[in-house]
Amino acid sequence: MTTVYTATDLTAETVAREGIRLGVIGNPIAHSKSPQMQQAALAACGVSATYVRVLAGTAAGDFEAMLQQLATLGFIGCNVTVPFKKQAFAAAVQADALATLCGAANTLVRQEDGWHCHNTDGPGFERAISELSGKKLCELRIVILGACGGAGSALAAQCALSNCPQLTLINRPRPQLDELARKLAPHTTGTLRTAHFNSPDADEAIRTAELIVNATSLGLAKEDALPMDPALLHEGQIVYDIVTHDTPLRRAAAMRGCITDNGLGMLLWQGALAFEHWFGTLPPIAPMRTALG
Repeated sequence: MTTVYTATDLTAETVAREGIRLGVIGNPIAHSKSPQMQQAALAACGVSATYVRVLAGTAAGDFEAMLQQLATLGFIGCNVTVPFKKQAFAAAVQADALATLCGAANTLVRQEDGWHCHNTDGPGFERAISELSGKKLCELRIVILGACGGAGSALAAQCALSNCPQLTLINRPRPQLDELARKLAPHTTGTLRTAHFNSPDADEAIRTAELIVNATSLGLAKEDALPMDPALLHEGQIVYDIVTHDTPLRRAAAMRGCITDNGLGMLLWQGALAFEHWFGTLPPIAPMRTALG
């Protein structure tokens, strides 16, 4: 079976022969661990279907054309990752509350009237943080690095909806940052602030936060720079990097006595919740966790 499928690879003959009914769409996508996790869930539930990595082009219209192709081929649904989460929301005919609030979706379900979208990143993140720290989001002062991205906006929205006491959204100077804060403000009882990377406000927010989340793409590649100055961190803080492998930020945070984790817990739970949207039942978690290693 092919490791990564392009639009050219996904022919009706190939899909029928290999039983492909689900996949994760992104660019890049070869690194994705979703297939091994979702295949374990499918096996545990006795569902005869194959879940694959799908590489979509990044030119205008490529992602939408891929969704049309998957619908024609009879896909049940798909996950969506970088850089298509906002496009997934825009392409859907119906969206859940979290996807609507953050304008991004990571799960699509094919219905008769088109694609319906959900955002399971937020609730998956909340479950992962609870497993890691024993605390709920409503108990933590939180900083989101890269808040304007597809994942960052979803995590920011989840934190706001969970009424964390203090939420700071950090990003490059972009109009979308203030727009996101305006959208989230009516949905939280906590303090909501924005700051730009490497600014005094950002540094102070990081120093006083109980949970710092790296939702940027920095860390995907070995040569990436750190998204923040690790000298700002101190013992007892939680540093959660949504990248699913070890990163320089996580190593630097651990050296300063922080509680750290990568994004595998979030990947696990968002995937289980996506499965529930496709099949109406939450799959067994243990086989999925084992498949992720």
